[in-house]
Amino acid sequence: MRVPALAIVGCVVLAGCNNPMPEQDRPNPGTTGTPARIATAQNGNVQNGDQAAINATPQVSLTEQQRAELRELAKSYIDDAAAENTQGFTAVSGVQDEVVALQPTQVHNWTVQLQRGQSYRIIGGCDNECTDMDFELLDSSGKIIERDTLPDSFPIINVTPQSAGAYTVRFLMKTCTIAPCYAAGRLYHQTGSTTAPARASNAA
Repeated sequence: MRVPALAIVGCVVLAGCNNPMPEQDRPNPGTTGTPARIATAQNGNVQNGDQAAINATPQVSLTEQQRAELRELAKSYIDDAAAENTQGFTAVSGVQDEVVALQPTQVHNWTVQLQRGQSYRIIGGCDNECTDMDFELLDSSGKIIERDTLPDSFPIINVTPQSAGAYTVRFLMKTCTIAPCYAAGRLYHQTGSTTAPARASNAA
């Protein structure tokens, strides 16, 4: 069940609220998913977006607890998407989920190491104040080799690299109605038989 992020941030806007979400719906950072998989994104990986769009977007200040809950919320939406889109795939061991807070139009770069000939699936998700997030996958030369630009909040990229090395997953925050919006990405590799790709190739 998708829980509105406003249920978390509402306590910042409305004074005197001590419980940001109903107890049964509130993400619990200690038990939801696997906390060790969460990685805090480095500020240097985020590129400035359209300042006019950012200025026009309502902003909220979050406590550290609320930030943790939103990180878990974004990651839980990857779990939702993965339930239907990872047959024959397993999360790559040792690669943490990438979780980042973004303003509308901001871009975040996540570096992943991929092996030649191995089939990968990269799944994203973001909180309920984000309705459109895209992914692009760039090779070491900066060329876009795959992308998902569908107007939704769970981008999926399928790729079988022709060469091993460092690749960049680019998060593009297209819409964010109340900022910051939390976005997450997870890397899977094929370990068994699978059906048709979750998304058709959309590369340039």
